[in-house]
Amino acid sequence: MKKILICFIMLAGAMLLQAQVQRTQVQQRSISQPATKTFTLVNGKLGPVQTGVKFANIPATYSGLYDKYTRKTETMADEDGEWTVEYYQFTKAGKNIFRANIDAGKIVSITLQAGSASIVKTQEGFYVGYSARTLFTKKRMEWETYYQGTCFATSGHYTYEVNDEDLNNTDIPYKVADFKPNAKVSSITYQHSIGEY
Repeated sequence: MKKILICFIMLAGAMLLQAQVQRTQVQQRSISQPATKTFTLVNGKLGPVQTGVKFANIPATYSGLYDKYTRKTETMADEDGEWTVEYYQFTKAGKNIFRANIDAGKIVSITLQAGSASIVKTQEGFYVGYSARTLFTKKRMEWETYYQGTCFATSGHYTYEVNDEDLNNTDIPYKVADFKPNAKVSSITYQHSIGEY
């Protein structure tokens, strides 16, 4: 009887020790994995970048959002002529996260790009890479075509773009089926209204 009792105590002790080791290993794994940060583009503000104000005192890096930004200019053209756009491109690990367009020294818009998909969303929960069909169903907007190979729809300050190749034989979507099943939102722009400076 003593032998059985001793064996039982040893077995229970071994199981308790094994459970402690496993719990410690799980805790160590979860501590070493950094938490994913999610930023929200709301009222024209994303991290330290705010539309409607001068581009000034923006930190060179912002933890979890971007690790660098670069001032750029781009010449645009359409049937009405050419114009130059000035903007700051924000990147993280070499991926384009967002850009801030500048006019007269002030930030007039913020455009979320492909690299932002896992870290930035709108207040309504939409993000680059979001299902175009679901967006079409959730937000009743009038869609238009754009000369740069995208279709777009605007709701308030936000403009959502979907690449033309994600459409089924149409330039402008009028129904859910006009989007291919795997169509995704390719960019989201928050546009500061004129006169709100």
